[in-house]
Amino acid sequence: MPVFVSIQRRGLIAAVIAGAALAAAVPASAHVIPLQELRQGVAMTPTQCASLPSTVWLVVQGRPFCIRYYLSNAGGQGAQQGTQLAARPVVFLEGDKLGSFNTRTGVFKVEPGKDRDINTDNLDRYAEGLSKRNKTTAIYLGRVGVDGSSGDHRLRHTLLELQVTNAALDAIKQRHRFEGFHLVGQSGGSTLAGGLLAMRADVGCAVLGAGRLVNPPNLWPKGPTGQIIEQFNVVDAAAIIAQRRTTRILLVTDPADQRVPEKFQTPFVQMVRQAGGQADQFLVQATDENRHGVTPYAHMTMAACVQGASSPEIAQQLTQLVAKRLADKAKADLQKATQQASAAPSAPSVPQPAQSTTAVITGPPRSGVTR
Repeated sequence: MPVFVSIQRRGLIAAVIAGAALAAAVPASAHVIPLQELRQGVAMTPTQCASLPSTVWLVVQGRPFCIRYYLSNAGGQGAQQGTQLAARPVVFLEGDKLGSFNTRTGVFKVEPGKDRDINTDNLDRYAEGLSKRNKTTAIYLGRVGVDGSSGDHRLRHTLLELQVTNAALDAIKQRHRFEGFHLVGQSGGSTLAGGLLAMRADVGCAVLGAGRLVNPPNLWPKGPTGQIIEQFNVVDAAAIIAQRRTTRILLVTDPADQRVPEKFQTPFVQMVRQAGGQADQFLVQATDENRHGVTPYAHMTMAACVQGASSPEIAQQLTQLVAKRLADKAKADLQKATQQASAAPSAPSVPQPAQSTTAVITGPPRSGVTR
């Protein structure tokens, strides 16, 4: 099966959302934050927030939040050939955590093996790896209600989460005297990053991986008291985002994504272009069962963007990475099948490794992008 790493220049999106109530809980003080506590919501006082490393205390829509971030300069601060890349650190926004939740009851669904207790030491290491990959300052930003931040993660995809995240970036920018940021996200983190593009003019590279960028707003009753919450729709702000001339917008999409189908991603690119903006879309092949996990590709795209690579160059790098990851998966699947076959008395035949892949870059040439 061929690997498709395709560049498509099209449209974009933005967001409008309403607030929601927070469920209070005692915050975890250890490095490991129990999953069960996070599902209840995490409340903190200003004193508790100040006692943690790298936090900002915010009051948004009358609600208090302690947002934690993990900053690393392990890969350097980006000063290369007279540039000042550290003035715009790479910020990663992770996808949704705690599993899915019932939008009418507000109760999270337990998904064994998919969601775990959060060890903040791992997030420090993640930021270090991100800094080394991009050769500049990197930040893993804790989203509302997870990763050491207070609040309720049921607020994900809401205007309140978007405003809190935007305020956190403003506070971090002022504290560290940054010029702006590069934003890279996966899934729900990309949805959030897409919304931020309509609010911020200081974003350099914006890499949106598997994000739901087309999402008609819905009012959902939530929780035992029946609070109402509305999600935002990034594509609504396509015209605003199209005016971000200094922001380079890059989407990373698996056309067979089962969690966030391509139809909720591509129209964003189309609408940004229709509004006079520029955006590139790279079609890749994820290796998880839902074809949704494009984080490795998004990180590669970000590193290339920060270093000034062209879209054809990024496509070529992604082609090679897709082929490598598919080959690694085929090898791992073969080893697993071989072990199972040797342990079973009458096992089925062992599958053969996948054929070598050939990347195909499709689409008509646009804006100097050759194929």
